[in-house]
Amino acid sequence: MIGPKLDKTVPVEFTGPRKKALTVRAKGVCEGCGKPLRTELHHRLYRGRGGRGDVVNGLSLCGFGNHASEGCHGIAHTGEGQALGWSVRSGYDPAEVPALVFVDGRQQWVRFLPDGHHVPVHEADAIEYLQLIHARKEA
Repeated sequence: MIGPKLDKTVPVEFTGPRKKALTVRAKGVCEGCGKPLRTELHHRLYRGRGGRGDVVNGLSLCGFGNHASEGCHGIAHTGEGQALGWSVRSGYDPAEVPALVFVDGRQQWVRFLPDGHHVPVHEADAIEYLQLIHARKEA
């Protein structure tokens, strides 16, 4: 399998304008549960898998640390998080993998854009894609 072409000029951490774009996109809530909780930025394609600090690879999630027992950040590091598009399997481009996130107070399947915005994705299309890349089990 050929993985995404990673832009090595993008820092591994979320910094400067990228960090600000993620914060603005989240609108003060956890993108996973929609609650107005303190959040931290999560790499959808983990740093250890080559993930960079670009906007399509980030989510603002509640909970702290990769193995948090509480909060959405901990869920992102499980099979459930992968099935929701919060974590991306090695070899796949976060820009192509849809995620179920809170947007303006409701859950919605989206694909993230480099400018910090998103485009909606039909639920059936999102689930089909996640099943195709083996991130989600078939029903």
